[in-house]
Amino acid sequence: MLDIREIKYFAACVQTGSFSKAAETLFTTQSSVSKVIKGMEDEMGVLLFERLSKGIRMTREAEKMYPYAMAVLENIQKMQPEDQEMEAETFSVSCNPSSWFADTFVKFYRLHQGEKIHYQVYSADSREVVERVRERMDDIGFVYIMKNQLPAFQYYISRNYLDFVSLKETDITIYPGGGCRDDLSSGDGVDFSRLKLIQRFPDEFSPDNYWNITDDKGRTAAEAETVITTNSDYIMERILQFGDLVNISGGYLAGTPKRPVSEGKAMTQADTRIQFGYVKRKGEDLSEAAGIFLDFVRESLGCLQQKE
Repeated sequence: MLDIREIKYFAACVQTGSFSKAAETLFTTQSSVSKVIKGMEDEMGVLLFERLSKGIRMTREAEKMYPYAMAVLENIQKMQPEDQEMEAETFSVSCNPSSWFADTFVKFYRLHQGEKIHYQVYSADSREVVERVRERMDDIGFVYIMKNQLPAFQYYISRNYLDFVSLKETDITIYPGGGCRDDLSSGDGVDFSRLKLIQRFPDEFSPDNYWNITDDKGRTAAEAETVITTNSDYIMERILQFGDLVNISGGYLAGTPKRPVSEGKAMTQADTRIQFGYVKRKGEDLSEAAGIFLDFVRESLGCLQQKE
């Protein structure tokens, strides 16, 4: 059975003659429109549009379907009380502190700011993200988990009737502040005993527990001095921009790092890589807004092929 979102996407494609133009009118991405239409075609067992070099063209099946689709949309409009706007949908999401996630959410909001959605975005450690999703305070939660902690994390969330879906794996990376970039890039390599750190508050599953990684001479990160602990990305970036402290965290997830610091030095030890993914309630479908946002995150990561 088709849902209202699919019917709206179908009508927009017919009216614009293009997936990309339909995406503009729907305040979404071209890939999302293409995915919805492909899902409709698979569900109905028919081809709705011919994909051309310049746009799309309705098939005979789509021509038959279009009047009925418009009748459905018109009847839904008539069901709305006169002079009364539809109540805005609320989308709540939580995440570990992350510059990449913040940049991604800003891009998503700019793309969807014309829609009637109120957003709640909460930054928290991994345990609190899990609790917020379990207690239905958030629709979905995004976390970074150390690869060697993943089995324990999976067991923990399964007891809370949640699922974790990994989206991307990244290296632990050492980001030097502006005052110590030359030291880190010198031929002597990394020396943890000489580093002063600015780190986020760690928890049991936090990717800020990097103490088992080693430098070029076998010294562990525990030998570095942690000078500042914070949950503020703004403070983190400002300190790294002008100070001589170093941050150990996950590698930037996609594209070129948009940090006021250098790209950093990746620590490629296999057992200390990081899994980035999301937490959802087991056996429940995501809300429409959460699903659209998740598609956008996947697209930003370049992993649209990874599905549940």
